[in-house]
Amino acid sequence: MAEPTRRRRVVEIALLYGATLVVTVGLTLAQGAVGWLRAYLLVIVAATFLYLPIEVLHRRGEDPEDLGIHRRRPVSALKAALWLMLLTFPPYLLGFHGWQTQWLGREAAPAEARLDRWPVALQEAPRVARPAEGDVWLYTETDAQHRLRWRLPAGQRLEAEVVADGPLRVVAGGHQARADGGTLTVRGGSVGMVAWRTEASALTVDVQAGGDRLPADRLRLGTALTAADTVPYRAQRGWWWLLNLVLVQFLLVAVPEEVFYRGYLQSRLDGLIGRDRRILGADVNVASVLLTSALFAVGHIATIPHPSRLAVFFPSLLFGWLRRRSGGVLAPAIYHAACNLLVDLAVLFYR
Repeated sequence: MAEPTRRRRVVEIALLYGATLVVTVGLTLAQGAVGWLRAYLLVIVAATFLYLPIEVLHRRGEDPEDLGIHRRRPVSALKAALWLMLLTFPPYLLGFHGWQTQWLGREAAPAEARLDRWPVALQEAPRVARPAEGDVWLYTETDAQHRLRWRLPAGQRLEAEVVADGPLRVVAGGHQARADGGTLTVRGGSVGMVAWRTEASALTVDVQAGGDRLPADRLRLGTALTAADTVPYRAQRGWWWLLNLVLVQFLLVAVPEEVFYRGYLQSRLDGLIGRDRRILGADVNVASVLLTSALFAVGHIATIPHPSRLAVFFPSLLFGWLRRRSGGVLAPAIYHAACNLLVDLAVLFYR
């Protein structure tokens, strides 16, 4: 490759990778101040990973398929991903068990694992500091713990009743709440918070503010602060969260990341550094796979600065090998999504 072309490629890679860091880190930081952003964060990040390389390739007159960005031979891609799952998942689960029991001090409790969960709309606390005036927040902190927070105009009082099909237990804000079996009664001032635990399968939350039933658009749910459809609001455990998890991990996480990292970035680096070596039936450029995996790990720790995030370097090596073995990004995307799902589900079987 001519030196001017080589320099252009290096600059192009640096600019696109830098742009993804700016978008992902910037949005992660901004969601703390803009609560609704949390609901669209993954969609915006996914669009960035998909759009940037495709746009650059289009402007340069290059075919994305030449970089493995295609959906050809889906059956073959699925078989390759499944083969790698069979090879790697059993030893991973053994290691995961040891880490959970020996390092974290948890116990395997498969009989206690509960796979029916509360609606996605209720999950996690909002990222903003406090409710807007007139708003009431309802969200889950854990699978069993819920929280109600409110901030009403000065002088208004809040009354709420939570009815569940199982026992309720107040864990915070007890001076404003009283639990009697499956019924929780809340009476508080203009600003307050109540948290409770329950293993129930359904609950109904009825809220009054200033003596009138709270308008549905003032009852805000979960981390995205989605407006409730109705008041009283009814939530029920179900399996829809699992379908949501599968779709999110494949369509909004694995596919966009594989298009950018294994499709665009690794393929570009293949022409800049290292040379191919035969590894387990595939011609693999070890240098480009290592560098791509390092950049992949940096991208993860930049958004959540915790050392454990660097561990994605190791499965990334397999993603890179599978990209070359299968000839495209579909197989590593399937395997990538399966790895994420395995981690998310395995942790449910430990207490």
